[in-house]
Amino acid sequence: MFDELEASARNEDPRRFQQRFGEIWTAAQDLGPEELTAGVERIATFLGGCWGIFAKSAVLAGALVERGGSPVPLAGVLPKRAAVAMERQVQFPGVWAAATRGRPLPDPAGGLSGLVDAGMRIKKKAKRTGLSEDECFIVSVSWFDTEEWLKALITVLALRDFRAAMGEHDRIRVRDAAAAIAHDVQRAHWVLGLSVVLDDEPLIVLDPSSGRGFRLTMSGVGDNHQLHTLLADRLMGPGLLDGERPGDAWVAAASTAHPTPPGNDPIYRRFRLFDGTGAYVYPEGRPADIERLNGMRVLVLHPPRGNYGWLNGRTYEHMESQLDLDGELTPVEAGDWLARIAPARETDLMGMNP
Repeated sequence: MFDELEASARNEDPRRFQQRFGEIWTAAQDLGPEELTAGVERIATFLGGCWGIFAKSAVLAGALVERGGSPVPLAGVLPKRAAVAMERQVQFPGVWAAATRGRPLPDPAGGLSGLVDAGMRIKKKAKRTGLSEDECFIVSVSWFDTEEWLKALITVLALRDFRAAMGEHDRIRVRDAAAAIAHDVQRAHWVLGLSVVLDDEPLIVLDPSSGRGFRLTMSGVGDNHQLHTLLADRLMGPGLLDGERPGDAWVAAASTAHPTPPGNDPIYRRFRLFDGTGAYVYPEGRPADIERLNGMRVLVLHPPRGNYGWLNGRTYEHMESQLDLDGELTPVEAGDWLARIAPARETDLMGMNP
């Protein structure tokens, strides 16, 4: 079936492609992990040449991964192909305006007929755009199929195995391409966040009020709301820091349960966070935004000063997170780190209104 799927994509036969797509998905319901992985591997061999409706091959590969197949075979092709689609989508409005003298942009959900119509319009006026006819085709296709690439990327980027297998150059390219369209394309916003997720990232957390410090290791934490809750869970309790631990439902929402706690009750932070340079760590940000101090991401805990809450425990429901408390710093180590940090610039709302 995969040979026929590839042949239909290469021969640009959408009817046959959709038929084989459905047959493979039906058969996949009864496959085990090894067979699913073999399917992912097979799709990866021709995925780089797919476009338009045939880009749904990426979605199919992502679906096989969701059912238990390994995402690793996609690491060498999917990020590159998705980045090309996003980069060319950025070009499309300017190319379209040049080719059509300012006609309204076509609907990206216009399907195959919309793609063909847009491609023909641009191709006929390729000289106006400064691109070759082949380049015009690639730009046109990307306006219509980028969403398919983004769907697949969201699935696999949530998996640590895939993130580990993806090359750093590809990760940066995906990050930059997603950032360029994230304001206009919601799925690109999610891809951007996933592209900067940290794994095996060491943290130093300092509590100036007690003079204590801790070493932690973080993987798969998608946002600072989630980080707040997991940190409080790891650091508060008998023998640790004073303060009320977050509720079990809050911790579950930030880790493995549904992201919204039962009853839609808000999750409240137990402290305000600043980095080692003194900058406020916004709960709405991401761990990758935390500046390093002497090569290490350092978090400094300050009193919460009132209730600041949010409704969702984490951004990426299907991404497995890990925050390990590796141990407490010795008093000398904690004092050394506390001497290095800059004073907190309390420009946040709670800081300015004690």
